[in-house]
Amino acid sequence: MKTCYIIAGGDFDGFFDEIKEEDMVIAADKGYIHAREAGVTPTMIIGDFDSSNQPDGDLVIKLNPIKDYTDTKAALMVAEDWGYKNIVVYGGLGGRDSHTFANISNALEFKKKGIEVTLKSKYKSFYIVNDKLEYDFKDEDDFYVSIFALSEKAQGVDIKGLYYELNNFDLSNDNALGVSNETTNKSFKISVKNGYLLVIFESKTI
Repeated sequence: MKTCYIIAGGDFDGFFDEIKEEDMVIAADKGYIHAREAGVTPTMIIGDFDSSNQPDGDLVIKLNPIKDYTDTKAALMVAEDWGYKNIVVYGGLGGRDSHTFANISNALEFKKKGIEVTLKSKYKSFYIVNDKLEYDFKDEDDFYVSIFALSEKAQGVDIKGLYYELNNFDLSNDNALGVSNETTNKSFKISVKNGYLLVIFESKTI
């Protein structure tokens, strides 16, 4: 599946994917600085550049700083317009907590439109799940897995293969039962019958 990679302006600790010919890279605002540091050439740069100097180039889109969405949201909208259904955002975690929360909200909004948005860094990844997430175990895997309801109630939550398992559980958004589960040296599966989950993988080294 072709992927659009967005490099945003939040905390950035590297780029860890292989960019294929059919993929696209969008740098959002000062994310172009992160891209340059990682040796990644953006297909396009977009932003209001209120936190960085505007770079030169034909593929730079300057946004009005007075707008109803963040630069990262603007990049997501461009990726959608270009037909991408799988989007990975680097630099979307850390930094200002308000922007991290906004990026989770954006990922949920686009998930509801059938577009997968993953927020990724070296030590953690955020996923929105409304069906199932399956993970194939690798020998070096040992990390925390946290599950939170983004709907008022996520109905029929199953967790198989993690240290703590659930069977057909209704998880409400005011219940933190799913925090800090752990891998168990085997593949695992998380599923939900109705509603949306936020699933977070976090390295134990942070």
